[in-house]
Amino acid sequence: MAYSNYYAASGLFHGSMSSVMGTQFDILMVGSDPRLLGTVWEKVESEVQRLDKMLNRFDPESEVSFVNREAGHYPVTVGEELWNILLNCKRYNELTEGYFDITLQGFDQVLLTEEDKSIFFFSESLHIDLGGYGKGYALAKIRELLEENGIGKALVNFGNSSVLAVGTHPCGEYWPVGLDNPFTKERIADLKLCDSSLSTSGNMPSHPRHIVNPHTGTFVEDKKMVSVVSKDPVVAEILTTAFMICDDERVPVIASQFDIYEKHVYKL
Repeated sequence: MAYSNYYAASGLFHGSMSSVMGTQFDILMVGSDPRLLGTVWEKVESEVQRLDKMLNRFDPESEVSFVNREAGHYPVTVGEELWNILLNCKRYNELTEGYFDITLQGFDQVLLTEEDKSIFFFSESLHIDLGGYGKGYALAKIRELLEENGIGKALVNFGNSSVLAVGTHPCGEYWPVGLDNPFTKERIADLKLCDSSLSTSGNMPSHPRHIVNPHTGTFVEDKKMVSVVSKDPVVAEILTTAFMICDDERVPVIASQFDIYEKHVYKL
């Protein structure tokens, strides 16, 4: 279900989708032309739905679901966009010492063939899960749309876990974003975003066991939360997953492979 409204007094356009990519989606755009902002919102809404249709493994009609059903039996040729995503995920897997892993079993269990852009699983039980990548990728595509349409101030939010700030808040030098402890509801950090992206990952009371260590196959049960701020929303997204899993001493080592602004590990 989608909703949108333009608030003329403050020059703010708010668009919202109640359930997409497994969470709520909101965007605030600043501007004085409601017709332009409404058109941009329609483009953003369409793009997010398109990406969800491609990447959502829980949708039986998505491209990723087709790959998961068939790639354990024969090489599956994928579209250009998904092929490039798979190559990027393989590269991020290598740069994070294997802690970011869309296969959860190791990329050595996957054969990617450039000639026909196909993917094959060496194990029929294997599947790919782009949940730790998709929202960051969507934010990157949304940023392109906003830039193409001259939107210089905006805040884009997937369920408070993946946030993109374009420009500054209309009444300040940054977009303020607060992080709360999911167990106590107490504020643990106030971050200032400007032309940057924030990703946050952690265990919550409602989802205490939802992140798997690909090296051990076991759930991460630590009561902690990780946040990364980066220019690139995809980098922020994949690093929060990696930092949730790896030992604390590996965090700065892995971080050194990337261009990021901030990283925080909160013990809850």
